[in-house]
Amino acid sequence: MSDPAPIEPEPRPQISLVSTGSAEPYRRLAEIFHDVLSEQSLDALLERIADTLAELVPYEDVQIYEADETARELIPVLARTQWADQVMSERFSFGEGITGWAAENREAVLANQAHLDPRVRFVPGTPVEPEALVAVPLIARGQLKGTLNIYRVGEDAAFSDEEFLLAKRFGDAAALAIDNAHIRARLEHQAETDALTGLYNHRAFHDRLRQELLRASASHDAVAVVMLDLDDFKKVNDVYGHGIGDHLLHQVADVLRASVRGTDAVCRVGGEEFAVILPSGDVKSSTILAERIGEELGKLETEAVGRLTVSTGIAVGPDDAANPRELVACAEVAMMTAKTRGKGLIVPFDESGRERPAEEAIRRDDVRSIAHLKMLQSLSGKLSRLNDVAQIGLTISDELRLLVDYHNCRLFLRDEDDLVPVAFRGDLTGTSPGDAVKLLPIKVGRGITGRVAETGDPLLVGDAAQHEFGEQIAGTAEITESLLAVPLKYGQRVTGVIVISKLGLDQFDADDLRLLEVMAGHASVALENARLYEAQRREAESAKALLEFSRDLAEATGIVDVAERVARGSASILESPSTSVWLQSPDDGALECLAAFPGDESGGSALGRIRAEHLEPWLTRTEPYTVDSADYATIATVPEGTDGTFAIAPFTVDGRWGVVASAIAPKRAHERELEVLGSIARQTRLALQTAASFQTLERTFLSTVEALANALEANDEYTSTHARWITDLALKVGKELGLEAQELKRLELGALFHDIGKIGIPSRILTKAGPLTAEERALVETHPILGERILAPIEQLGEVRLIVRCAHEHYDGTGYPDHLSGQQIPLESRIVLACDAFHAMTTDRPYRTSLGEDEAKRRLVEGSGTQFDPQVVDALLRVLGS
Repeated sequence: MSDPAPIEPEPRPQISLVSTGSAEPYRRLAEIFHDVLSEQSLDALLERIADTLAELVPYEDVQIYEADETARELIPVLARTQWADQVMSERFSFGEGITGWAAENREAVLANQAHLDPRVRFVPGTPVEPEALVAVPLIARGQLKGTLNIYRVGEDAAFSDEEFLLAKRFGDAAALAIDNAHIRARLEHQAETDALTGLYNHRAFHDRLRQELLRASASHDAVAVVMLDLDDFKKVNDVYGHGIGDHLLHQVADVLRASVRGTDAVCRVGGEEFAVILPSGDVKSSTILAERIGEELGKLETEAVGRLTVSTGIAVGPDDAANPRELVACAEVAMMTAKTRGKGLIVPFDESGRERPAEEAIRRDDVRSIAHLKMLQSLSGKLSRLNDVAQIGLTISDELRLLVDYHNCRLFLRDEDDLVPVAFRGDLTGTSPGDAVKLLPIKVGRGITGRVAETGDPLLVGDAAQHEFGEQIAGTAEITESLLAVPLKYGQRVTGVIVISKLGLDQFDADDLRLLEVMAGHASVALENARLYEAQRREAESAKALLEFSRDLAEATGIVDVAERVARGSASILESPSTSVWLQSPDDGALECLAAFPGDESGGSALGRIRAEHLEPWLTRTEPYTVDSADYATIATVPEGTDGTFAIAPFTVDGRWGVVASAIAPKRAHERELEVLGSIARQTRLALQTAASFQTLERTFLSTVEALANALEANDEYTSTHARWITDLALKVGKELGLEAQELKRLELGALFHDIGKIGIPSRILTKAGPLTAEERALVETHPILGERILAPIEQLGEVRLIVRCAHEHYDGTGYPDHLSGQQIPLESRIVLACDAFHAMTTDRPYRTSLGEDEAKRRLVEGSGTQFDPQVVDALLRVLGS
């Protein structure tokens, strides 16, 4: 080999973090998950999905379809393409085209030659051209929400497997976000809709009226309010019951909807009281509308009241009143005036023309009813602002006490076969004065409260102690009391019971019962909304926790690290006392515990390894499931701190079956645990596959490095194993010094490559038996720079290059090529230098024989602080001594 040209020293390379490789897209994906899940409006969400997807998987066209599972159709809701009009006007049936196939089979499709796929179906009016397509079914909570289609156009258009995987993961977040948006819209609709008639409710009426008054004031326009009260409607309920009354209210609502303009708002503001808001309305247009409504309602005859009539009051803002409350009061005054004059009349508000029933016609019952109505109006407003179950219960109890001087009020919610107390006001009389009595859950069917929950019928009890279903509350004294118990119903489902008690016999009457029934109606809707809100809050918390979990998992550096993070993260998310991650052994198929929280279940525990023959009944499972203590006992002893009830989420990695296991309380609802654990298992599978692939690549890379080093050393019979020997010794010294795993990896590569630059030094110089000339030594001392240049094109070896360049620097600055000293020299380079010197002194060289280990150790000590780092020498001597 000819002598190379002289090599000038180059500037030292910058130290950079080891390349994150394929982990970076998943970190970005975790950030995108957060962005997408934070969007609330459905329309804005679709645009956000399209925008954020472009950052992750660049595309030319994107389309989102919404699934109508009843009609088995895919309805386009977003299209970003020059053919958007054609796409948005064309629906797909399930199973039709690649998109329909993905929806039908709930399986993502990667078609890099979609135009040649036998399943393809082109949208009419769009060109037939070469294209690549990724079609991802959007599935959330087990339900198909739609599909996400991503296109690239052209002969060479294609998506990589990595992009396909990212698109599928993104589809999971998009599906959950779309489902959350639908749930939010549904809850908002329920919050402003009357459950019986489907009209706007009392709250929505006041919100809409406030908005219209602001608009009218700003634009110098008007808004009319028409208040309608059905005449003698109470007779319908009293004679035929609430079922017939509800049916009639449905018909009234239909008439009102059919009679108004599209811009008008029809509301049910009370039992048989309705209101219509007319933007830009006046007395004349309102009167015409009221006459039309009265005429149509007259066709709804009932046997109880004959021809149905309605008393109507009209007020116009801002002429009659400038704020919503006063305008409503004006309309109600006009309506009451109409009722006073007779049935079926229409009266516009007129300050001078108000009429009231004669004083002698006002009975005590009427006063009581007015008080009840005022309380119910106040209660409705308060409940509409609450979303906490306990606070709702206490608010109901407090409002009720303003009218009923009860002994105590108890509100229970149903939890399967139990009635759980959520609110209590008043007193429970203990067996001894001063004894505190705790209200405990009640079984459905037990006692008066349980009976009401079981049958769904209210009970008015004059003497609770003597009633056939009466049971004394544990710890209370025998007292004489009356009870009123009313079910809380949402639709036909009994969701709870409200009970009030009064000391004495026969303390409640029918009016009290009706009041409590109306209150129960308000309470049941408020409590159901609160329950739904709480469920969505938990879903949001789970989504946030899973997002943090995915971010944490993206930073895992190996299979064991992945398993430990999964066990720790799932325990936190599910609030589980025991979680573990298991995977089949590639050798004998046994299930091995990779990690557990708390502690290590593989550390000598009976749970560390489960033989393959015990797994046969479970290997076909692919969806999350639960096992009880009996099932668990067939394979292992029950872990401490659990009763053996576990949620299990299976996954497969490279053909090997594995599970994430989480202990759960036996009485808790398992659906949420299974759903969340299933998401964790899917992320676990992806992370384990990534870690396994990374480790395989790493092993291949190290094998290649070692082969290259051996090829270099094959020319020198004295140093044929020099690099491997130094590497093994350097790793032992590094561990002795407490280096982290990443630092040890850099040390290993630096030791293997430390003399790679000698490939550019002539063999005659490397194998010369005598001393080197000054020119020869100068040439040899360029090999660290040459080694750095050889490694320069490999981005992942940026930090290793610095170790190679500095592997011959001395602690006192007398080394080469940059004459660095002390802490300026990377620790890894200082370790390699000491190990290299020791190996050189203890092996035969062309210019001398081995010095022996004792002499080599003496010279290491002698060079400590000058040629070598003292702490490295101390660690090396400890390793050699062991």
